Amino acid sequence: MNISNVFTKLRKNKIVFIVAPWLLYAFYLVVIASPQYESVSKLIIKSTDGGSSFDPTNLLVGTIASSVSANDSQIIESYIQSQNMMRHLENTVGLSTHFSGDHGDVFSRLPDDHTQVEFYQYYLDHVTVEVDSISSVITLKVKAFTADFAQTVNHAIVVEAERFLNEINNNLAKAKMDFAKGEHQVVEEKLKEAKNALLAFQSTYNVLDPTAEGAASQQIAFSLQATLAQKRAELNTLQTMMSPTAPEVQNLKRQIGALQEQVDFQKETFSNKKTGDVLSVTEQMAQYSNLQIQMQLAIQAFSSSLVSLENARVEAYQKLQHLVTIETPTHPDDNAYPEIIYNLVLFGVILLIIYGSVRIIIATIKEL
Repeated sequence: MNISNVFTKLRKNKIVFIVAPWLLYAFYLVVIASPQYESVSKLIIKSTDGGSSFDPTNLLVGTIASSVSANDSQIIESYIQSQNMMRHLENTVGLSTHFSGDHGDVFSRLPDDHTQVEFYQYYLDHVTVEVDSISSVITLKVKAFTADFAQTVNHAIVVEAERFLNEINNNLAKAKMDFAKGEHQVVEEKLKEAKNALLAFQSTYNVLDPTAEGAASQQIAFSLQATLAQKRAELNTLQTMMSPTAPEVQNLKRQIGALQEQVDFQKETFSNKKTGDVLSVTEQMAQYSNLQIQMQLAIQAFSSSLVSLENARVEAYQKLQHLVTIETPTHPDDNAYPEIIYNLVLFGVILLIIYGSVRIIIATIKEL
């Protein structure tokens, strides 16, 4: 009888279906719900060369520069929201110990028998990262049951994110420098080979510069030929005035013969014929010229490699990036959650919508 009266009263006072849940939820928010504090920090990625994703002039650079800066910020965002960061915080600050401890109420804390998936989802619910699409400023928010722990977790995330960014930069710079040094070493070895080949040639043929020595030999040959022509002219003059057996004529003939032998020797020296393993002067000059060309090319390649190595070192330094803290992790004075008024208003609106929908459905069924 009493139960029947209760149902009758409920049908007459349908508003109780809205008020009762709302009051229960209000009781939970005001009395039971544990306060949660939010620590906020703002970060930005800054390059060593002075370029920064926060610089407004970057908006004029173009889509490529903007996308690169946005990608850098998104990398940090993804790492903060990764399970690697969650495990790092678990090992350093005891994340799960705090979230599953007595600080939180039974509805808001992490269950003691939680799975790894539940822990990760709980982590994502309490650590949020936002990247501004224009300035690429990274805003990090961390919720915890105490203000101190929220600030501690926020600071730990900033430190780990900076270490992660530095590790990426160092690995990229090291790979680039190793490649440049490897290429420079190859060029340096080629230069040593060219120098050794030139020194071996000079040592084998006991010459310093076959080109200079060949020019000197040619000058001697020209001088001998001029002297020989002069002596022959003198011989012709004497033969018109003296007999062939005259001492002066015979002496001049001997001089001409000696000069002719010397001229013939010079011609043989410059000929392209080999005598055993000995190269002629012209062959020595040709081989020496080739070695000199190889030497000059090796020197030019070595000089270019030095410039490239230095440019790679400067560029690697300029491409280094740092995670700059614009706003250090805050220490909240008051809890940010739960938002009692906002949640109660929202929950009341939802209950009214559900109540109205149910009334419409019941009315429709009655009409059918």
